[in-house]
Amino acid sequence: MTKSKKTLILDAALALFTINGFHGTTTAAIAREAKVATGTLFHHFATKEALIEALYLEVKKEFAQALLQPNEGNAESRLTDIWVNGVHWLVAHPQKMAFILLCSHSLYFDKKIQLAIWEEVLGFFTQLLTTGIRNGMIKELPIPYLLTTCESFLLSTASYVYALPEIDQKAAINSSINVIVDAISVQGADIHLLTR
Repeated sequence: MTKSKKTLILDAALALFTINGFHGTTTAAIAREAKVATGTLFHHFATKEALIEALYLEVKKEFAQALLQPNEGNAESRLTDIWVNGVHWLVAHPQKMAFILLCSHSLYFDKKIQLAIWEEVLGFFTQLLTTGIRNGMIKELPIPYLLTTCESFLLSTASYVYALPEIDQKAAINSSINVIVDAISVQGADIHLLTR
């Protein structure tokens, strides 16, 4: 199946942004990498910022789908399932992990847009956090702060796990679950009760 020109542009942008960053990647370079005319790029994306936002949305949608996959042999907690799935997906997609890291640490990428995209594609996680706060299991902190904290911990964990031998990855992921639970849960609350 032949990829659409829009998909070719998004793929080229992902490759170049993760190597050169936002400032080091021109739209002309993206068009050249995608083997399309610069005018074709601007037909699909009015600005480089619009291209970054569209790419971020696509990556986050794919990430959200992975988070929601059932986890064999683990009915302990929805939060645990989401966490394990997130780490596995990021480790399996290092270029996309690098792009998410770039967006999360860049002043170039508008944080309001980032939060809006999170709400659009990760609304289920926002709902899980809101339920946890309401039930006294999760610390009563602003949802955007909790989302940022969870994403930061998840990206740090995935970056660490990515560099480990496969035999050591499961233990590292399990340890990281305890770290995030300690960070966001109310002392004494059993956050693992946040089930499906």
